[in-house]
Amino acid sequence: MGTVIYTQKGSESVATLKTNYLTDLCLIYRESQFYVMQIPSFYKKMASKYFQFQPQEKIIAYLHSSFIAGLDKRGICFTNKGIYWKSRGMKKGKISWEEFANIQSITIRKEEMICFNDVEKFQVNQNDYSARKLVSLLKKIKKFIRTHSHEYMCQEYIYPCVSSKELTSICSSFQIHQTPDPKDVLSVEGQLCEEVEKEMRNRLYLPAKEKIVAHLNTYPLQKTEGITVCSKGIYFSKSFKTVYYPWHLFRHVSISVETEELKIAKKHSLSLNSAAVSSGEVMLFLKQIKQHVQALYEKEVDIKHDNKFAWKMLI
Repeated sequence: MGTVIYTQKGSESVATLKTNYLTDLCLIYRESQFYVMQIPSFYKKMASKYFQFQPQEKIIAYLHSSFIAGLDKRGICFTNKGIYWKSRGMKKGKISWEEFANIQSITIRKEEMICFNDVEKFQVNQNDYSARKLVSLLKKIKKFIRTHSHEYMCQEYIYPCVSSKELTSICSSFQIHQTPDPKDVLSVEGQLCEEVEKEMRNRLYLPAKEKIVAHLNTYPLQKTEGITVCSKGIYFSKSFKTVYYPWHLFRHVSISVETEELKIAKKHSLSLNSAAVSSGEVMLFLKQIKQHVQALYEKEVDIKHDNKFAWKMLI
């Protein structure tokens, strides 16, 4: 799931992304030991052996819910068949997507215990991942299944990858030359210092193969805050919160500015008060990227799984 494959288009080899709506939902909520697409092999092997998945069952995402990384079996695993879990002092459990769709309530008890229909199922806050964030994801999944179906949510589809070279070109054209050091405002590929890039990768949980194309800093005192353009998607980061959209989803996301606040999907915000560039320039920067991505997908007539109503439910 979420793998890059290559297809032949004429004599040219074209990179494409194989994904599904469940993967996209989990990607949006990815953070702190919640692994999507690039799941460490240790966790995949451990989960497969411990939960004994059905034949043809595929792991979509894995949330390691212990402070001790990689040393125990505590975690929550999302597959194309349902959810599996194991918490401290509790038996392992599972629920199919068919059963999950019929749950009446998903709640939190004592800021860490997730309950289905007021019955305690598993704990979350044994690491940095928020129980409230997980509940938000679970509610979104339930709504999606009830509106469409779990089969539709897990059905695979293919989208073209966005060229890093073209993204770099767009970002480079927006570098601000009036400032003493434009790289402090908008750094394109190769201009981020090693220390900042390492810190950024740790903060965004970027795999080594994911390329950082550019970073627009919005808060000089914290160089990792702002807008980060990567090869597979875009990150909006501020203190204690990061919002992520893969490119095939970002083209559906609304972007606006209200009193120096960048509004993303009408529910997330990023302050531009301390940014060295104007809010208008930030909007122009994002619109140009969005237009490029949109034009790429409009050219791809082979896309048949592009349900705009379904996309709106994700964002």
